[in-house]
Amino acid sequence: MAEIERRGGETDIEGEKRSTPLSVVERTDGIALLRAVGWRWYGKRVKPRMVELAYLYGKDDAGPWAVRVPGAATTVTEGLSWLTPAAVVKARAAGRRVRRQGDVYAIETTKGRDGRGELPDAHEWRPETRRLVHRPSDGRKHRPLVLPWPVEFAVQRTIAMGRGNGWSEGD
Repeated sequence: MAEIERRGGETDIEGEKRSTPLSVVERTDGIALLRAVGWRWYGKRVKPRMVELAYLYGKDDAGPWAVRVPGAATTVTEGLSWLTPAAVVKARAAGRRVRRQGDVYAIETTKGRDGRGELPDAHEWRPETRRLVHRPSDGRKHRPLVLPWPVEFAVQRTIAMGRGNGWSEGD
């Protein structure tokens, strides 16, 4: 819960008379799915409505991480599937190598496409050393990812932390 709060996420659904906290509904391969379903109170002039809230939580080389996924996700596999870009799914189906660092996937490609794709501000591709470097703004440090073959990049999608439902980077 602390990592979700640190990233600005909600840890419960506030109702009129009670809160519904997140709880772990599944753990697999070092990743947990936390979920809450409850009536959200918007005030006296607006009727409460049923909402669902879900996060994936785990630890990697830089420490704990948490990303918001659709509230309808009920398993770790569903949450991970939703996060994974279509380009990654397609590459894996074709037998190409895929590596991940934080919210960025490096997909094996041809020499002509090497280094293409979108990288969030906290990532830097260093083609001369074949390293993807990730330095999040909060000071955490990931080990550089060495990618000796040609790669192109794809960013996972996540829902922004907090009560909104806009898109966000998944770091």
